[in-house]
Amino acid sequence: MGSKVSNRFFPLSRPLVALGLAAALAACGSSSDDPPQVAEPLPMAPGEWTRFVPVETEIDGKLFRPTCSGFPGTNPEFHFWAKRGTADKLVVFFEGGGACWDGMTCSLPVDPAASPDTPQLYAPAILPGNDPRALGGLFDTENAQNPVHDWSYVYVPYCTGDVHAGSVTQTYTSPFNGQAFQIEHRGADNFRVVLKWIERNFRNPEQVFVAGSSAGAYGAAAHYPEIRDVFPAAQASMLADAGQAVVPESFSEIRNQSWNMQLRESVFGPDAASAPGGELADRLAERYPNDRFAQYTTSLDLVQMGFYGVMVNGLTGSQGTACRQWSDIMRAELADRERLPNFRSYVGAGVSHMILPGNDPGNVGVPLFYRESSGGDLFSHWLDSMLSPSGAGWVNRSCTNCDTLPMPCPL
Repeated sequence: MGSKVSNRFFPLSRPLVALGLAAALAACGSSSDDPPQVAEPLPMAPGEWTRFVPVETEIDGKLFRPTCSGFPGTNPEFHFWAKRGTADKLVVFFEGGGACWDGMTCSLPVDPAASPDTPQLYAPAILPGNDPRALGGLFDTENAQNPVHDWSYVYVPYCTGDVHAGSVTQTYTSPFNGQAFQIEHRGADNFRVVLKWIERNFRNPEQVFVAGSSAGAYGAAAHYPEIRDVFPAAQASMLADAGQAVVPESFSEIRNQSWNMQLRESVFGPDAASAPGGELADRLAERYPNDRFAQYTTSLDLVQMGFYGVMVNGLTGSQGTACRQWSDIMRAELADRERLPNFRSYVGAGVSHMILPGNDPGNVGVPLFYRESSGGDLFSHWLDSMLSPSGAGWVNRSCTNCDTLPMPCPL
């Protein structure tokens, strides 16, 4: 779910974005009868990344006030980034940054001043240094090997602990000091405001790519139907990076009670609020048979294993068991998902977490986005095939003999 890995646990591997530019209320050229703007408009000419601070916005008769979690002592300001490219194509990307769902987990936010051995489970605010301009991989707009280098982008930061899908103010009690505190699980509400801005600033792109890393992978899935509504004529696809949704069965009920998770019933079924996370990609693929859906993971993603371990064993229980359980469930669920004609997977070797931000865990100078190779195919080439008009060459890819940890399971 997007985390900074410490040598003891799996706190958050610095997620991705910190912003700040005052937003105006009216778009250039709008008439006095137009509703107020969510934020200033994006210039029509291709240009650089711009940061936007959205204002309180009325949508369908309800006011939405964009906000981060509001964890005590953190900055509640929410903002997002956008960049117009030269191609008539759009990337909507959801940032990762962990998750929290009860008094214990929500008491363990990312704190840059904390000891590296302190568990840190979620980003409570948009962290200093989180900026798409500093990222590689999918955000490397100068590299022609990046299949979307000339596309337009909207980058949705994450700071609400609810995989971009909550809509509630929740009160928790810390088990460490007995103090009550509130968390604004408002990821879904934040994106409703951002989507209103997207609708006004991008008119009928020919292609839309919805993606997210870690916690953002679930945000991409949850909000895909809304994005599809805005751009019904576009060729569309979705990639969930490092978000396999391997969770215990009980977690669907827990997440809904904690987050009031927003999922559309017409897509995810009449039990949408309780739909297992592992079935979100399946149900999307079935609902949109002409679109393409995919998941990326490494075979031994320690961050995903770590969150699974916390869900089933707590912070310290049953150490050494979560790795094998996560790996076995991940492989079985992925094999079942691959039966769908418009779904593909890419499984890389190793323990690293996320690929789209261009992370370079090996420090070899070439980001994983460009050097990852499984089943005889580079990830960047596989992604290019996914986004091509015909989809030629877009097949399931996986490393082989890559399911044994190079160390004892630490979880």
